[in-house]
Amino acid sequence: MAGEAALDPLLGQTLDDKYRLEARLGIGGMGTVYRARHVLIDRTVAIKVLNPRFGEDEAARERFRREAKAAGRLQHVNAVSVTDFGETSAGFVYIVMELLEGRTLREIIGREAPLETARSVSIMLQASAAVAAAHEAGVIHRDLKPANIFIVQKTDVPVLVKVLDFGIAKLAVNSLEDEDPKTLTQLGVMIGTPRYMSPEQCSGLPLTPASDVYSLGVILYEMLTGTAPFGGSTPLAIALKHATDLPRSPREFVPAIPEALEQVVLHALEKSPWDRPADANALRLELLETAEKLGLEHAAVTSAPDLKGLRDVGTLSPSGRLIIDISRLRESRILTSGTSDLTIVREPEAPLAVGDGNARGPVGLGGRQAFPRVNVALSAKDNRARRKSLLALTGVIACLLVIGAGLFAFRHTATPPPVPNVNAEAVPSPTLLPSPSPSHGITATPAPKREASKAKPTNTNTNTNANKKKEGNSFIGRIKKIFKG
Repeated sequence: MAGEAALDPLLGQTLDDKYRLEARLGIGGMGTVYRARHVLIDRTVAIKVLNPRFGEDEAARERFRREAKAAGRLQHVNAVSVTDFGETSAGFVYIVMELLEGRTLREIIGREAPLETARSVSIMLQASAAVAAAHEAGVIHRDLKPANIFIVQKTDVPVLVKVLDFGIAKLAVNSLEDEDPKTLTQLGVMIGTPRYMSPEQCSGLPLTPASDVYSLGVILYEMLTGTAPFGGSTPLAIALKHATDLPRSPREFVPAIPEALEQVVLHALEKSPWDRPADANALRLELLETAEKLGLEHAAVTSAPDLKGLRDVGTLSPSGRLIIDISRLRESRILTSGTSDLTIVREPEAPLAVGDGNARGPVGLGGRQAFPRVNVALSAKDNRARRKSLLALTGVIACLLVIGAGLFAFRHTATPPPVPNVNAEAVPSPTLLPSPSPSHGITATPAPKREASKAKPTNTNTNTNANKKKEGNSFIGRIKKIFKG
């Protein structure tokens, strides 16, 4: 720590009597990032301090200030949150951000690339969601690369992607006061990292959100294949390849990459910005649709409403503030999600005002925040369908039971063929004796009948028991036993 402090005199100092710099986390093109502690509330944060060599450069200071404003305008789960901005009496300009735990995508690619298809898609879906939020706010990142994508890894939560460093971000709409774009981005000046820059950015031409789409395409290409589409010994050589050469097919490096996913990557790497997805949200939707068709597991943030969705359900006040009706917002999200079995019953409530970056919910009686009531009811059609299915299933089971019982009874109650009684006396058939014919005076007389033997008395009790036994073995008898039992 002592040796590190000797190399960096800022270590151990306290900025504005609030933030004590404890360790250096990394060095970027615009400044150095430190782990710091807020001495008043004892909370660890990350602080990015503008490099001293830019202290006298007014354009660099303005760009650094723009970073704080651009990052502060982004309220997205996949964008690093900025909590404070200041300048010390000694002339140090700094930005305070949330402290993240994990690794940069640069480290992950360097050790583990090529990454699995589903993992690459999941990371890119989250990264493109953050960039899409920036595009909605009128901000172009301009320096997207694996080193500016941070993978938050904790033991108790899923992996979360954070997009960092809007240090050279440019507002697509000149909405900030006292802004002079000519002093910040000179035409013909190449700013960014050549390996991930779009052809128009390499040429110093004006940029659009499609330029960030190209950079995201390069990052996705590198995650899937383990190599960037273009390389060279000098930044100029790489820039020329971006402008003139076509990228090799990712499937040449990794044949297991799905062809549909390869088409998404190549679409983002088109030379002309007009041939690519218009912005990061268009790329995200295209990638999400492909991932769902391929059955890839992914973690995509789709629940947070974007500015377009807020405008659709909001009302613009005369003062320029956007008034959001929470109930209308919920109904809109349910309808767009494809759910048709939910009925929303809303009560009158105060609207939500969104403006100046501060949003407060409706306030009910007693000064407490009031929330609308949502009643979820099943439709009568679903109840009828369930009852019909239950009745049909019951009928099928009953039929199977009856058929099975019938077959069982028939098998065990079949009457065997009669067996002859060997002890019964044989009764001789009558014989005819010859009688004299008229011509001979002889007549035929029947032979005298033998006296029939006395019949043995029948046992009625035995017959009754046999009948009962037969009845008991029959199917009807079994049914009677069931009901009697």
